[in-house]
Amino acid sequence: MTAASLVEVARFETTRRLLSHLVNEGLCAAFPEPDETDGARWLRLTSTRNDSAANSAVRVRILPGKLALGDGGRVTSVIRPHLLRPPVLLLEDDQPPRAELDPGVVFQFVYPWFGEPGVESMRDPIAEELQNAAANQEIWLEVAAQQQPLDLYSPAIEWEKTLITGHPTHPSPLPQIEPRRVIDMLSPEVLFLSVPRSQIRTSGPFEELLSDLLTKLDIPATTDDRIIIPALAQQAPSIVFRFNDVLVLGSTRVSAQASMRTLTVPRELQFKYHLKLSLACQITSALRTITPWTALGGAEVSEMLEKLLPPGMWVFKEVAAVTGAQENFNDAKHLSCILREDLELRANKQDESLIIASALSQLPVTEAGPWKAQAESLLPTEGKKEWLKSYTSRLLNLTLTPLANHGVGLEAHGQNMCVRICRKTREVKGFAIRDFGGIRLHMPTLRSQGYDLHTIPPGAATMTDDLHDVWSKVHHSLFQNHLGSLIVALGLEEDGGWEIVRNEVKAILQPADGSGSASARDLYEFLTAETMPFKCFLRMRMEGKYRDYVERKLPNVVLY
Repeated sequence: MTAASLVEVARFETTRRLLSHLVNEGLCAAFPEPDETDGARWLRLTSTRNDSAANSAVRVRILPGKLALGDGGRVTSVIRPHLLRPPVLLLEDDQPPRAELDPGVVFQFVYPWFGEPGVESMRDPIAEELQNAAANQEIWLEVAAQQQPLDLYSPAIEWEKTLITGHPTHPSPLPQIEPRRVIDMLSPEVLFLSVPRSQIRTSGPFEELLSDLLTKLDIPATTDDRIIIPALAQQAPSIVFRFNDVLVLGSTRVSAQASMRTLTVPRELQFKYHLKLSLACQITSALRTITPWTALGGAEVSEMLEKLLPPGMWVFKEVAAVTGAQENFNDAKHLSCILREDLELRANKQDESLIIASALSQLPVTEAGPWKAQAESLLPTEGKKEWLKSYTSRLLNLTLTPLANHGVGLEAHGQNMCVRICRKTREVKGFAIRDFGGIRLHMPTLRSQGYDLHTIPPGAATMTDDLHDVWSKVHHSLFQNHLGSLIVALGLEEDGGWEIVRNEVKAILQPADGSGSASARDLYEFLTAETMPFKCFLRMRMEGKYRDYVERKLPNVVLY
C-alpha cells in the first residue's frame, strides 16, 4: 500500500462512520439509487430542510443488501459503516460532482443540513476532530501493517493491540489524540508519584497490594503523610495543575490495552494486577479519566458480581483504588488508579486463551477492502454458523440471565469482554467481564434480594431505579455493538446471523417448557420490540453531552 493510498483509506474509514451516523441519527435523509452506467448501487444523502441546503447532496457507493424503505423510498433501517464504499461525491446546485474523502471537509459541507442557523460554534471543532481521527487512523493502519499473525498461544496484550478501526457505533475512531503520540501510547511511561494523603481517597488495600511492585522497581515506600500512586506520564500536567506538592519517585514502561488507559505490567515484574489510570484524552465520546464513583465503588461491585453472575462469566475484580479527595469530581477524576486482577494467569492454568472480544470482529483494512475477520482464523471445523450459535448461546446465557434475575446490566460491548477459548479444541468456554463504570444496576431489584452498594458516592449513573434504562443499555452494548459487529464481520448479517441470535434469546428468556420467569418474559418483549433507542453520539457531541444520552428510535437490529 502506498503512502497516498494509506491516507485515502484512513480518511474514508472515518468518513464512512460519519456518513452512517448522519443517516442513523436522522440528521439527513438517505435514498438508494442505481447507477445508470454500471448498475452499481449508490446512497444519496440530502437535507431534510426546505431551504437552500436542499440543493446539495452527497453520494456514496453502498453494497447490495436489504434496506428498509419508508415514504418516498427513504431509508429507515440502520446503515452500518461497512456497507459504504468510495467514492464520496459532493453535489451542489449545477456544479460537477466533486470527489472528497476528507471527513472534515464532508462535515463542513453537510453542516447546513442540520446546524442551527447562526450558531456554528461546533462546526469547526468537530470538523477538526474528524480530521484528527483520520490522521490517527492512518497511524493505526501503519501499526497494523507491522503486526504478526496471532494464535491461541499469543499473549492477551497482543490481542488487545489488534483493534485498529475503533468503536463500531461512534462516528470517529480516536479524536483528540495527536497522531505522533499514538505509537508512544502503546508502550507508555508510568510515573510513581508521591502525593499528600490529605488530597487522596482510597478504597481497599491499595498500598499493601502495590508494595510488591514498588519494591521490585526500587521505589521508596509510602510514609505516614504521603502515598505513592502510579500515573501516566502523559497525564502529569493535568495532575500537577490540580494537586499540590506532587513528587516523582520513579518510572517504568508498560503496555497499553485497547482502552489506552488500562495497562499490563511486564511479566518479569510478576505483578498480579492491571493498572487502570486516568487519561485526560478524548477517545470516542469522552475524556478517559476515572471518576470517584467508578474508583471507589469498583471493589464492592466486583464482589457482588462474583456472587450473581453465572459460573462461566469471570470477573476482572477491581480490588483496590485511589482517587482525588476534592469535592469537585471534575478535578478529583484526574488522579485515579484502580488495581484490577489479571485473569490471564488463571486462563493459562486451564489452557485457555483470553482474547478481547472486539478482536474477533476486526477486519483488515486494505486498499482493496476488508477481508477475513480474526474470528475466522480461530474457528473450529463446524463452520461459521455453528460457531456463532455456540458463541451466542454462551454469551447470552451469561449476560441475559443476571439481567432478568437480578437487574444487573453488564456493559457487554466487545472492548469490555474477553472470550475464553480452549487452546486444544478451539471451543468458546466462557467470557470475562471488566470495567464497571458503564454498567447499569437496577437497585430496587437488588435491594429486594439483599444487595446494596454503600461505597459508591451519591449521583452515580450506574445505579438506577429505571429498569428500562438498564435493559436499553444492555441492548446497545450487547446487540448493537458486540453481536452486531461479530455478525457483520462473519458476513452473516444477511445470511441468518440475526435469526441465530433471536432463537437463542427466545430459548433463554422464553424456554419451550414454560419455565421462564415473568421478568424474563418482560425482558424478551423489550428486546424484540420493533424499534429500539439508537444512541446519537454525533448529536451528543454537538450538544456538548456525554452522560445525558440523545437517542432516536430505529428498527431493532435483533429483528433484522
